[in-house]
Amino acid sequence: MSKASALSRTRILVVDDNASIHSDFQRILKAAPSRSSLEEHEAELFGDLDAPRTLPVVELDVELTLAHQGEEGVELVRQARALGEPYAVAFVDFRMPPGIDGVETIQRMFREDPDIQAVFCTAYTDLSWKEIANRLSQLDRYLILKKPFEPMEVRQMAAALGAKWRIERERATAHAALLEREVHLRALVDALPQGIVRVDRHGRCLEYRPPQGSCAGAVPSSLEELVPAGDAARVLELVRRAIDQAVSQRTELSVDGAEGRRHVDVRITALGGDRSEAIVSLSDVTELRQRQEEESLLREREIALTAQVEALGALSTPIVPISRRVVVVPLVGEFDARRGESMRSALLAGIVARGIRTAIIDVTGVPRMDEQMATELERTAGAVQLLGAEPVLTGLGPQAAQQLVALGISLARLRTFLTLQEGVAFALRRRS
Repeated sequence: MSKASALSRTRILVVDDNASIHSDFQRILKAAPSRSSLEEHEAELFGDLDAPRTLPVVELDVELTLAHQGEEGVELVRQARALGEPYAVAFVDFRMPPGIDGVETIQRMFREDPDIQAVFCTAYTDLSWKEIANRLSQLDRYLILKKPFEPMEVRQMAAALGAKWRIERERATAHAALLEREVHLRALVDALPQGIVRVDRHGRCLEYRPPQGSCAGAVPSSLEELVPAGDAARVLELVRRAIDQAVSQRTELSVDGAEGRRHVDVRITALGGDRSEAIVSLSDVTELRQRQEEESLLREREIALTAQVEALGALSTPIVPISRRVVVVPLVGEFDARRGESMRSALLAGIVARGIRTAIIDVTGVPRMDEQMATELERTAGAVQLLGAEPVLTGLGPQAAQQLVALGISLARLRTFLTLQEGVAFALRRRS
């Protein structure tokens, strides 16, 4: 015989005042069914040659609890439910003197555990089917098993009702999880600031959630009540496109009102499935667009200001020709790295363009000499020498000289003169 298949473990309660009935249930539900005597003789004579053709036997994995009276059975059901280990099926005898009968027992069990499945075990009854049904309205929760019962019937009822009990519990668990998820999604939707509307492909509003902070008011009947008249056709076309192509759509509308022009961002997403519906969200993005416009204007102003600063920098470091091969670069005002780079670039370009041989850098108009300025002057002198010209520094006063000494900076590459006149005279003598 093929290996038996096992079901999930099932907790079963038997309530009967007859101890022999308890023994019958233990034998039927807890022992695996044996082969018939004919099958045993065939196995002895021919072996298990026919085993592959034998249908598999279902072994019940049962945890069996026995009770003698109805009150005891009801209490066991209550305790099991409280402990989180409820019974799946209860086999209850119809008559159990001197206690309550089977109908009352099952009625109380149903109150203690709404999920338990029940089986009446009876040889005869004092109540008709109609009377039992009137007292137990849950017709889908119990079966009737006539005594003397067949073991196959008991096993089949235990297996079928146990499976039904598990399916209903799984379904209830899934339903509870679905409800919880729905609550979470609803809370998430309610937290969104924009207005949300569910529409069909014809633009009819099926559900509407107004924007946060606005009065609920009447539910609009169509999209035409939510968007400007001139944009309704375009939005409806996007709704149909989203539904037909299952691709989200997006557009932006401009609405003129009493408070001025407002900008509305419209996003459309199809719900999918068999329903030709879509979710349309309407977000007021006026403040966002205003900030973007302000940032754009600010960037344009920054660009213009930078150009003006560069132009002023160029004007503040003019290149003054003294002769065909001698130029003077007078520096006036504060000096920084940007201005040093601008001065160096202009001077080097002039040297190449005019064939300059002597470049006089005059610092008479510079209020102070610091490390940064000295560094820029050294770099400029080095670049001038690389182009074959001679750098000359004029206008370096006593205070500036002391500052350079204090900083430990030597302008060895530069020929220096106290005044611009001396530097010009030197350059002209050299050129002549």
